[in-house]
Amino acid sequence: MVIVPVGHRAQIKELAVLALLYLLQISNAEMLRHATGGFEARMDGSASGKLVADWARLQANQVHPVAMVVCGVWLTAMAVLLGRGLLLPRWSLDGPGLWFSLRLLLEFVTINSLVFEGSKVAPGVLLGQIVLYLPYFAITWGWIFQRLDWVGQSQPGLVVKLYDADPIKNITGFDYYHSSINTLLNKGKPTIVGVSRTGRMLVLT
Repeated sequence: MVIVPVGHRAQIKELAVLALLYLLQISNAEMLRHATGGFEARMDGSASGKLVADWARLQANQVHPVAMVVCGVWLTAMAVLLGRGLLLPRWSLDGPGLWFSLRLLLEFVTINSLVFEGSKVAPGVLLGQIVLYLPYFAITWGWIFQRLDWVGQSQPGLVVKLYDADPIKNITGFDYYHSSINTLLNKGKPTIVGVSRTGRMLVLT
């Protein structure tokens, strides 16, 4: 069984996933940007409070606007090229995918910083960040697993193994997102197991 998803349809599906990540990220970042104005009034001047407020403002007011414009233009350009029937070079899809993966880490730091100062942050801000982060987390990890185990590989299952995939049918790109979401909903019960060293490191992460 050989699966090498380099076709036009596969790229359209991957671009749709990246666009969804973009919408989740822009919603999350806009919510944080609107909340930063009230941080000063709630923070008591402590060193930790100032650090959290400064980090949130950096994410919301400096990183977010530039990143969202660049990613928006990038994704739009790829959609136009695919709409004309052209195949995209692999790096053009990996670029935003890697950026969204990095934002996953940045958002993790942001949410934990807000939790640390939870008594001084409006409850709706923290809840909104967490609610949007969870689907973003699951979809981003689904993209990572799909990218490493399925895209360009001679066959799936060389990096990770999906325990909840149908053993009778061929593995598809959707199966990676399904397994990632199931792992989140099952409170960490493993549905994805690392096979190679890279896969084991990713699963442990």
